[in-house]
Amino acid sequence: MLEPWQWAAALALALIAGTVSGISGFGAGLMLSAYLLPILGARVTVPVLAVAMVLTNAGRVWAFRESLSLRIALPVLAGVLPGALAGSYAFGALGGAWADLIVGGFLIVSVLLRRALSGRALKATPRVLAVGGVITGLLSGITTGAGMLLIPLLLGAGLPARALIATDAFVSGSMHVARTAGYAAGGVLGLDLVLLGIALGAATVPGSRAAAWLVARIPPWKHVVVLEGLVVAIGAMTVWGAVRELLGL
Repeated sequence: MLEPWQWAAALALALIAGTVSGISGFGAGLMLSAYLLPILGARVTVPVLAVAMVLTNAGRVWAFRESLSLRIALPVLAGVLPGALAGSYAFGALGGAWADLIVGGFLIVSVLLRRALSGRALKATPRVLAVGGVITGLLSGITTGAGMLLIPLLLGAGLPARALIATDAFVSGSMHVARTAGYAAGGVLGLDLVLLGIALGAATVPGSRAAAWLVARIPPWKHVVVLEGLVVAIGAMTVWGAVRELLGL
């Protein structure tokens, strides 16, 4: 687990991550995974972040609660909840090296996906929302960073900015609750990891206020580029370490 100085660094990063994700629309989970993966490995990092992201999204839902669209959220939840439960339970069967390989690889792919999907929208019929929810939930259960796939689904529903933030946070938070339950059932989420996740998640909640001045002077595209570079680098390092372990190098 984390040494005291690593706890302090993780909590400080979570505070900043809460702000960055509020400005760029993504990033809290990716920033924290980039920090935790090299220290804890994927089998610990992924369940911990599921717990943390419950609190992160709960804070965002509360801030934008008047704009939440349950009409759009419910069809997505019909798919995302069973998908997340299945994916997170399956994650428990992965060995450490395989978990690192999958999570590290998806971190790299997530940057390409974010760029490919940026500004795009899918025609959001209830069936499309449910099917998209299943795919997003399943991938989110097995790895980290897949929650960004919700954005084109919700854009396709024609939600304005505040409703998009609120509805995405509500669906994402619910998905992370299902992931947490799946990881616990799969035996990869103990009390110590739950406490770590709660601490990290709680630190992201006031981030948009307490650390706003840290990023207020930085154009959003700059910290997005830095974050993407960091995610790709950590993903590549994680994949390389997993490949070496699998090959016995």
